[in-house]
Amino acid sequence: MIKVLKNYYTENYHQLKNHVLAGNFPWVYIPVTTFDGSSDMSFYGHEFLRRPEMVGFTQPVSQLLELNLIVLKEIIDSNKLFDAYYFLRSNANCTHPNEGEQYSTPHIDHPFPHQNLLIYLTDGITYVDGEKYEGKEDDVIIFTGEHYIKRPSKDRRVVLISTLVGHKED
Repeated sequence: MIKVLKNYYTENYHQLKNHVLAGNFPWVYIPVTTFDGSSDMSFYGHEFLRRPEMVGFTQPVSQLLELNLIVLKEIIDSNKLFDAYYFLRSNANCTHPNEGEQYSTPHIDHPFPHQNLLIYLTDGITYVDGEKYEGKEDDVIIFTGEHYIKRPSKDRRVVLISTLVGHKED
């Protein structure tokens, strides 16, 4: 299930968005979409926080990690999502239109319970458990379950994707 969140467009958000969309932002080419390499849809990524499956724990990677975490915290706290939470990974992903694979392989990001927080820095389409979400620039969604993307038909699709575990007191 996809839940749409409010983006409060804070100064920190605008600063991070400007960094990620800048022409000199450092991207790494990634030839496959999923962790197990089962998809041939390539993309560009920038790790802020490396996933725990790589070395047994999450690992800070980017000089922009602190700003990234501040923005995520502002969104989570402003939407009153959780009383306590921690992040497992955080990444900026960029997909360009081309004639290759048009959909990524449906996948779940971790082999244990978690949630996905997705921030659209540009427009893009995401599918979660068969539900289609047509994200517009600055939209924010949170979801669990199997998901995949559709390659953009024009321009690039740039998103911030973070996985987390959160708890809300009843």
